[in-house]
Amino acid sequence: MRITEWIQLGFALTFALAAWMTTFTTRPLPHRRRWNVTILALAAVVIIGFVHMLRPYLPATSFALALDCMTVALFLIPYWQTGQFFLAPNLNAQAKLLAIDQRLLPHASATSGTSRSLIGATLEIAYLSCYPLVPLALTAVYAFNLRPHVEGFWLVLLLSTYLCYAATPFVPAYPPRSLTPAPTSIPAPTGKTRLFNLFILKHGSIHAISFPSAHVASAFAIALTLLYYAPPIGVVFLIIAIMISLGAVIGRYHYATDVILGAITALAIFLICLPWL
Repeated sequence: MRITEWIQLGFALTFALAAWMTTFTTRPLPHRRRWNVTILALAAVVIIGFVHMLRPYLPATSFALALDCMTVALFLIPYWQTGQFFLAPNLNAQAKLLAIDQRLLPHASATSGTSRSLIGATLEIAYLSCYPLVPLALTAVYAFNLRPHVEGFWLVLLLSTYLCYAATPFVPAYPPRSLTPAPTSIPAPTGKTRLFNLFILKHGSIHAISFPSAHVASAFAIALTLLYYAPPIGVVFLIIAIMISLGAVIGRYHYATDVILGAITALAIFLICLPWL
């Protein structure tokens, strides 16, 4: 197996083990949640095993493509596992994160998110781009003949993102948009793009922040890796990563602290992984 599959299996199985280990803590996970985390880990094992069983029946290039598509498909399993650990926010940590925002970004922190304006729509579209970002980046890897470097691409991306997921249960907090009241008694008009973002988060998220921000870590991991392999393409993804970060903070999807730490995590992992790229 590639190191990519070992990373995905390792994190999925570690989360499953951690879920059962909470039995020996003062705040054990409910039995159902422990099984949810375990089933997600088993799903990763089964899917990876099934794809590798296809190896004798596929040409080498098709099998490599299948592995990369599988990696995209499994990318969010640790995210959903992390969500099972969220029982309640740490009110002290949450208050500190909000206080830092109020010092760094007094205007943005006084709102509940972007309003219906061109800038607001641009930031919401930027944040929305974090969802298709990984498939788009993988497409760029193939389109610009970077396929020999795909394992380096996955190495930095998976480690950066999954480390954020692993740290998240230690800083459980609601996103700032759900804590900060609108600055006036009449909320600012909400743009359609923001409504779409909120719809996705309502029906497809763990309803808590990842800490550090996994979205930002993923975006910068992609940008830094592509900057290393193909600078012109990397610049495009770097701009996207910066815009996602701005959208995350100003849209109140994340605190400034977890956005900054997400970018630092990606940079640190990139530098650590440089000898293997």
